[in-house]
Amino acid sequence: MDNTKYKLAGIAAITLAVLFPIYWIATFGFIIDNAEMAFRADFLELSGWDILFVAIGALEIYVYFSLSKYFRDQIGGGLIANMLLAMAFSVALFHSTVAVDILLGLGLFPSITETIIDVTLVAGIVFLFLYCFALIGMCSAMLARFIALPTTLKLFAVGMLIAAVLQLTLVLAVVNIVLFPALMLLLAYHFLTDEHAVEVV
Repeated sequence: MDNTKYKLAGIAAITLAVLFPIYWIATFGFIIDNAEMAFRADFLELSGWDILFVAIGALEIYVYFSLSKYFRDQIGGGLIANMLLAMAFSVALFHSTVAVDILLGLGLFPSITETIIDVTLVAGIVFLFLYCFALIGMCSAMLARFIALPTTLKLFAVGMLIAAVLQLTLVLAVVNIVLFPALMLLLAYHFLTDEHAVEVV
C-alpha cells in the first residue's frame, strides 16, 4: 500500500478545513445585506476570492478521489467509491462556474450579462443539489456497512449525512461552514493515522 498518497490526502483535507470557512464566512459576510446584488456584483469582478474558490474545489475533488480509491481498494466498497466520484464531478461542475466570473470580469458579453448570471446562479444551485444527492447515496452505502467501517469513518458518514440534509434546506446550509471543516479534520485524522491501513473485506 502507498501510504504517501493517503498522507497527502490527509494534508489536503486539513488545508480544505482551513480554507473552506475562510471563503464562505467572507462570502456570507458580503451578502448579508442583499444576497442577490452581492452575487451579481461578484460575477462582474475578478479577485483573489476567485482563486481561493478554485483552490477549495480542487482540494475537495482530490480528497473525494482519494477516499474513493480507499474504499475501492481497502474496503471493497464499489458503490461508495462511485458515489464519491459523483460528488467530485458535482463539485467540479459547481466550481467551474468561476469561468463565468472570468468572462464577465473581462467585460465580455455585456448585452446578455444579466441572463448569463441568472443561468449561472440556477445552475450552481442545481449542481449543489446533485452533490447532496450523491452525498446522501454515499452516506447510505456507508451506513449499510456501518459495522465494517473504522470508527472515524462511522462518524464521518453520520456527520456528512447531517451536512447533506442541512445543505438541502439551503437556509440551514450556513451550519456547514463549521460542520464541514470539522468532518474534513476527522477524515484527515483517518488518512494520517494507521487506521486507514486496516483492510476490511
